[in-house]
Amino acid sequence: MYARFGTGDDRTEPALRLIAKAARYGEHLKWPALGAAMATIVATAARLAGPLLIQDGVDQGITAGDRSRVLSVAAAFLGVLIIQYFSQAISQYWVAALGERFLRDLRVKAFDRLIRLDVDFFGKNKSGVLVARMTSDIEALTQFVKEGAINVVTSGLTVTGVLVAMFFVDVGLALAVLGLLPLLILASIVFRVFADRAYSQVREHIGQVLGAIQEGISGVRVVQAYTQERRKASEFGRVNERYFRANVSAAKAISVYFPTVDFLRTTGSALVLFLGGRRVLDGDLTVGVLFAFLLYLNWFFEPIVQLSNVYNLLQAALAALSKLFGILDQEPSVTPPANPAALEGVDGSVEFSGVSFGYDPDIPIVEGFNLTIASGERVAIVGETGAGKSTIAKLAVRFYDPDSGTIEFSGTDLRQISETDLRHHIVLVPQEGFLFSGTLRDNIRYGNGEVSDDKIWQVCQSVGIADWVATLPDGLETEVRERGSRLSAGERQLVALARALLADPTLIVLDEATSNLDPETESRVELALSTLLEGRTAVVIAHRLATAERADRVVVMDNGKIAEIGPHEELVAAGGAYSELQRVWMGAN
Repeated sequence: MYARFGTGDDRTEPALRLIAKAARYGEHLKWPALGAAMATIVATAARLAGPLLIQDGVDQGITAGDRSRVLSVAAAFLGVLIIQYFSQAISQYWVAALGERFLRDLRVKAFDRLIRLDVDFFGKNKSGVLVARMTSDIEALTQFVKEGAINVVTSGLTVTGVLVAMFFVDVGLALAVLGLLPLLILASIVFRVFADRAYSQVREHIGQVLGAIQEGISGVRVVQAYTQERRKASEFGRVNERYFRANVSAAKAISVYFPTVDFLRTTGSALVLFLGGRRVLDGDLTVGVLFAFLLYLNWFFEPIVQLSNVYNLLQAALAALSKLFGILDQEPSVTPPANPAALEGVDGSVEFSGVSFGYDPDIPIVEGFNLTIASGERVAIVGETGAGKSTIAKLAVRFYDPDSGTIEFSGTDLRQISETDLRHHIVLVPQEGFLFSGTLRDNIRYGNGEVSDDKIWQVCQSVGIADWVATLPDGLETEVRERGSRLSAGERQLVALARALLADPTLIVLDEATSNLDPETESRVELALSTLLEGRTAVVIAHRLATAERADRVVVMDNGKIAEIGPHEELVAAGGAYSELQRVWMGAN
């Protein structure tokens, strides 16, 4: 089984590897990228031609007293500026549009992968951190595309072009300037080491900040009920302090690097003026060449400064890419079969054979579990908290695969059944009926969006909510709001049961579907359940033993194993573990 772990927040990948990955994800954009690159090359070449024209105008026009040469150079310079203007405008637009298209596709791919990952993944990753991946990390990439991408492209080309141009203008001065290059490279390496570490921590801690905010908002009622506002604020303060320190570390690296680059630029200019000025006085160098070389020298350091200015954006973008690729590279531990088996003669029977499983493979929750459930049989699974009841439910619907043993549905191993067939025939109804924002109609037909309103009303009638739906101001068009907040817990659960009935499964798995309800609402849900379970195989995780009484058989679990199994009356009469559970439950009620 694939190792169970999170999104990889503690790892950072090398920049070149991230860029290569990004290129693979954006391979479908290679032709627009080529067009943007060509426009950028033209704009850079036009800009680099300027000092050469100025050199010619000074030496062959002004110094020589040739007015026509000055005019022709000025006209050529104007033409170059026009070419630079239009090509740069096209380049900036194409680079920005290309980046936005890449981000659009990346968002879709990341979200698609996220919702396809299994329950194990979400159990090991905080929802706030995952939200940060899809919000703040995407925002970091968006900011880089809008403000930094074109600078990175043009600055990289400019540095390369200027270096070539300096050697073309004068080899001696170019070699003198290159003497400063080792210092610049050393400063850049040191800056990168510290900045990489700092910005990686920034992206890590912003996820923790967002996670803490989401947890605080979600649990605000509990916080206020126990007057723990100060404690919660203190916890958030500690998380926020780590985020603050990471940003300060990044600021320290920037505050040292920028002045260093500026100092090297000034030193280079002074060196060129000293060496070049002497050669001009000696007649070994023209004024135009010196003037052109100084322009190129300034342009050599200017892109480096620009790159440094957007380095924080670049680092944030690379760190964000690393986090997003942590999701995109994540493989689910529950993998679809390469060659799904054809389901024939589906009868709803289930067989657990020697099943063992643990969320941590070294700590088994279920061991050597054997159980055969006949077609149309209702089996209740009971036991103390931590006995493994809900784990059996999750295994039955293949949210997890067993570490050993097999689970067969209608004679076919769950691992050999396609996801489409599996979700069509097996439905889980959890403790809380989760509803999505939207209309009541949309939530009821969530698993079958093509059904008519007549069919929806039939289902509502079957589960006993038709009269209630009819009393709503907008009927099936009623907006349930986020998480169904407009409805009570019982109403949400009844809608969830209607949704399950409309899906028409062969096997129903109920994970304590009535445990959070008051007695009156529970009785309504139980009536709806009787309709839902009629003629279907059912695995019922029972928190209240009243639910187990209506089952054909009861399975009593203890420490991941079956302690007792049989009809309710027989187990009560046997005086064993189930009888003790019954006695405790009756006393509590």
